[in-house]
Formats: sequence, C-alpha cells, structure tokens
Amino acid sequence: MAELEYRLIQDHQKKPLVIIESPLGNGQEVCPAALRRLAAELVKIADEADARDMGRGYFPARKTTQF
Repeated sequence: MAELEYRLIQDHQKKPLVIIESPLGNGQEVCPAALRRLAAELVKIADEADARDMGRGYFPARKTTQF
C-alpha cells in the first residue's frame, strides 16, 4: 500500500486547486492494478476539491490517503 500526500487549496480566482506532494513517477515501477487504484484515489481527491467551500469559510487542508 502506498501513501498519497496532497493539499487542497484555492487558486488566485478562488477556485479549487490540488497540489500532489507525493513523489509519483520519478522512476517508480507501478503495476497496472496499482495504477487503477491510484486513478480511483485521484478521482476521489478531485471530487473532494470540487465539494470544498471556497468562500468566506475557506481554509487550506493537507491530507494523506492510502491506496
């Protein structure tokens, strides 16, 4: 199981932005099954970013997930 570190922030137009902080790629060998798990986790992160309130209650978040 691998960890995926990311931050949920907003861009200069106050729209959701995700920063992936894990060393994805960088010469790592990844089997197709692991790539599918990673893709599914990235979709979850994108959904979470879309659902965040970017208004007055906005605050950045740093998170880690397992995939």
